[in-house]
Amino acid sequence: MKTLAIFCIVVFIILLARLWYLQIAIGKTLLVESETNRTRLVKVRAPRGMILDRKGRVLATSRPQFVVMAIPETLQANPRAMKILCTTLGITKDELQAIFKRERAAKLAPVRVAIDVPLDVVAKLMERRPILPGVSVEQDQLRSYPDGSLCVHVLGYIGEVNKEQLDALRTKGMKLNPGDYVGKSGIEKQYEGILHGVDGGREIEVDARGRTRRILGVREPIPGSTLVLTIDKDLQIAAARALEGKTGAVVAVDPRSGEVLAMVSKPDFDPNIFVKKVKKADWDRIFLNKSNPLQNRAVANKYPPGSTFKPITATAGLVNHVTSVNAHTYCSGVGLYRRRCWKRHGAVTFTTAMSQSCDVFFYQVGDRLGINRLAKMARAFGLGSLTGIDLPEARKKGTVPDEAWKEERYHERWYPGETVICAIGQGYIEATPLQMSLVSATVAMSGKRYQPHMLREIRTPNNKTDRKIGSIELPSVPASAENFKDVKWGMRQTVAGPGGTGKVVNIEGVTVCGKTGSAEVTRGLPHAWFICFAPMDNPEIAIAVIAEHGWHGATAAAPVARAILDVYYGKKKPSEVKASVAHTSGD
Repeated sequence: MKTLAIFCIVVFIILLARLWYLQIAIGKTLLVESETNRTRLVKVRAPRGMILDRKGRVLATSRPQFVVMAIPETLQANPRAMKILCTTLGITKDELQAIFKRERAAKLAPVRVAIDVPLDVVAKLMERRPILPGVSVEQDQLRSYPDGSLCVHVLGYIGEVNKEQLDALRTKGMKLNPGDYVGKSGIEKQYEGILHGVDGGREIEVDARGRTRRILGVREPIPGSTLVLTIDKDLQIAAARALEGKTGAVVAVDPRSGEVLAMVSKPDFDPNIFVKKVKKADWDRIFLNKSNPLQNRAVANKYPPGSTFKPITATAGLVNHVTSVNAHTYCSGVGLYRRRCWKRHGAVTFTTAMSQSCDVFFYQVGDRLGINRLAKMARAFGLGSLTGIDLPEARKKGTVPDEAWKEERYHERWYPGETVICAIGQGYIEATPLQMSLVSATVAMSGKRYQPHMLREIRTPNNKTDRKIGSIELPSVPASAENFKDVKWGMRQTVAGPGGTGKVVNIEGVTVCGKTGSAEVTRGLPHAWFICFAPMDNPEIAIAVIAEHGWHGATAAAPVARAILDVYYGKKKPSEVKASVAHTSGD
């Protein structure tokens, strides 16, 4: 009896200790877990902010979609339910497990297993709801680009956040989780913090099978802010249609403010394919394309500018008094250091050298200047520096060489023969299409310069103006108004004068000034360039076009600029623009 009594006392003490441990030591923890087993927090994603063009037309928006949510622990405990869900969604069990592993944010929290689910699939899931514990269908928001590829290199695209972005955005105070979608390029990436919004949620009570019993509380999501861009959709359409079938880029800016009116890079792609899981066929079509459609050639590629660089050489020559508007020479087709001209021009003046793009004249100007003074003027125009535009891909400065540059890079001295080739935009000289549009804008404004920008205005979710984006004036080019008047006149004669190489943009009633270019490259045909601005005295628009391996700027690039000008001045509707076809003639 005594042994039995001791045994009972020991058991009682053990039970009492266990009870104390459960009720006192970990009571609060167990209470939280029991509440978690009974309640769920369903995340409600905030609609991403809209992106509009300068006239308020939608470029990017968010549309409603159906999303299938599932609680991994609940579903994995019910193999039959998992099989039914996989069959209904048309995925394998391994694919579903991979989704659980990738998107699981917390224990017993529902995760997205399918997005943008068709209505017929939603209906099937709702019918089978009693045998699908832990599965629900929710409404969510899906990014949509109504015009497809039209503005893809400006807008960019969105995709699932990776670890690097997740860490970077969290340091900025953004509450993100694996599986969230964020901007991967362009404006979507540049202004992620403004566009993203703040997610909301619903706290629900569920039964033992994971089915919703009642809603306990709701936190409404806060939509992202709306961005109004400087882009004009009509000009964007004109540029895209005119450049169709070519590899290259076009940029149009307002020289009075630095606002980018159009920016197109070809080839392109439809950003809508990244909104959901990318199909292998789409992935291969983009990533295996040797022309790299993901690349924004307008800001991320640098090229020798060819003869479109001559307005800079001309300005430097006038400022340093090594040439004048009355200067003349004779072009026999061969110039200094046996450098050739694209044709034999005969007697040329400053103006005819500009309008007919005589290389021999500019060989002489470059030789008299020397590379250091030529480079100084190029840098004053903004070449060799970042433009400061609000696009994350704009990381190319271009190249402006001088004696010190070559010594540092190649450990060699500079040769005079290299100066004359740089004077016509060849050799080591390199620039992006955006930079060359700004060169054109700077000539148009007689040396006044503005930083280019894409964002014009930020609006609250209820469409009230939050902030307007002003222009930033940059240091002017150190040249006189008279110097620029002479350069402008040469560019005007390129379009309207006898023998001018840019006659294709000669629009009745509009004083267009332009410059053609044909930049030789190591392999293939030369790149075709054209820059222009209009009107001559009160400029409103400046354009740069490059058609890779297009040969002649007059025939491969200038027609693209003409299409933009025709739409800008109301000569054509955007839908009337056709792809330009190059033929052989001109610089």
